[in-house]
Amino acid sequence: MKQFFKYLFLTLAIFGGFFLIWYFRSIVLFVSVGAILSLVTRPIFDVYYKLRIRRFSIGKSGAALLTVLSLWVLIVLFFRFTVPLIASEIQFFSNVDIPAALQKAGQLLSNALTPLRGSEVGRALMASFEEQFETALLTFLDFEQVRLFFTSIAGFFGGVFIAAFSISFITFFFLKEEGLLIGGILLFVPQKHEAGIRHALISIRYLLRRYFLGILIQTSLVATIVTTGFSLLGIGFSHAVIIGIFSGLMNIIPYLGPLIGALFGVSVGTLVYLQLPLDIAFLSFLGGMLVIYITVQLLDNVVFQPLIFSNSVKAHPLEIFIVILSAGYLSGIVGMFLAIPVYTIIRVIAREFFDKYELVQKLTDRM
Repeated sequence: MKQFFKYLFLTLAIFGGFFLIWYFRSIVLFVSVGAILSLVTRPIFDVYYKLRIRRFSIGKSGAALLTVLSLWVLIVLFFRFTVPLIASEIQFFSNVDIPAALQKAGQLLSNALTPLRGSEVGRALMASFEEQFETALLTFLDFEQVRLFFTSIAGFFGGVFIAAFSISFITFFFLKEEGLLIGGILLFVPQKHEAGIRHALISIRYLLRRYFLGILIQTSLVATIVTTGFSLLGIGFSHAVIIGIFSGLMNIIPYLGPLIGALFGVSVGTLVYLQLPLDIAFLSFLGGMLVIYITVQLLDNVVFQPLIFSNSVKAHPLEIFIVILSAGYLSGIVGMFLAIPVYTIIRVIAREFFDKYELVQKLTDRM
């Protein structure tokens, strides 16, 4: 009977914990974002903390404050740079005659691929390609929806701005006292498990720091390569930057994100081409855009992802792929994005407390 009540109490405690997390989800979100920001900006904090002006040192409080201020400067500069570009893009595309642009694109493709129409197979392929091309353009270039999207984003950021102070405040103290989060979690842990949990949390903090820093580097590299490629195609720097930033951000979503970014980039690039007097032939321009995204994906799959996903969390690439795929089936895009951090936490805890099982040993032998 004692055993029954023990498990009953444990079950109720778990459900109660999940209910509290859901009920206070806004606070949990603020703390989670603050924790991630403190992990990512820790190298900046270390630089400030090591600064010495003669014998004067700014200390941990000063270093944490300067780090948070630096983060805000970067955020403000990012939006100061991108918001005018986004506004000009919306203005540019709102004046575009979409049906006329599609008709022109179809005519250019038809002229470029006329030799393929000499056979039944070629005609069938061309008809299918033109239909899919037009559908993709209409889907991604519904600028009324784009306008509504950015309006909703503006409202969203208005709400986020209210939370910004809370997140900044939390980030400041997580930077100032690196063990604060771990100490807070240990308050809810029985004393007999405290050493194991502390060791697990330190490992999790180390692995997630590497992961999120890697994600930041990966996003920046993808955005830079795409922006450079489209600029070389001659569509203009402002258009190229918007396409590059969108492609870089979408690339955060494993597997599905790069496809969304490529479809958006090719669609917007095509529409810009149809509005600007460019010397390059349309088929060459289209091929150039495809080469950019193929190159980016090759670099991402061969260089970036193995270094970030595999080395940062110390797991096999196939293992990572299966985890992301499973998370996508369970929770969609959000699940795919959270799959690696959550899987990392599970592996560390399993290694710490269930290492006697052979399956756990095989899954964590690289950690």
